[in-house]
Amino acid sequence: MRDAVRILDGLADPVRLRLLRLLRGGELCVCELVDVLRLPQYAISRHLRCLRTLGLVTARREGRWMHYRLGPQATGRGPWVELLAVLCCHLDGKPLARRDDTSLGRRLARGRVGRCLTETVNRATRQ
Repeated sequence: MRDAVRILDGLADPVRLRLLRLLRGGELCVCELVDVLRLPQYAISRHLRCLRTLGLVTARREGRWMHYRLGPQATGRGPWVELLAVLCCHLDGKPLARRDDTSLGRRLARGRVGRCLTETVNRATRQ
């Protein structure tokens, strides 16, 4: 019962739900999530750390960048997979979810150029 309460508490945050919804489409870099959600990197990382602790996402490091995907609690079979599917289905038609999808589509269309695109854009705007 304690695990169920922890996972439900983790799913109660709107940012975490948005992250999980985006990760249902596949692995994403933190910089991509920052661009899509328009939140600071530290906030995204804090939410991802919580989801990682719950087993809802996993991470892999590639150089300086962390890439996240759905974890064992959110894939395969089980109650959390079904609950996440219902929650994401409910969110799919909402304006914020449509904006996230549009932003992600634009971000992914720019491609991965071997280094964090957000870092490149930030550096260019400072000059």
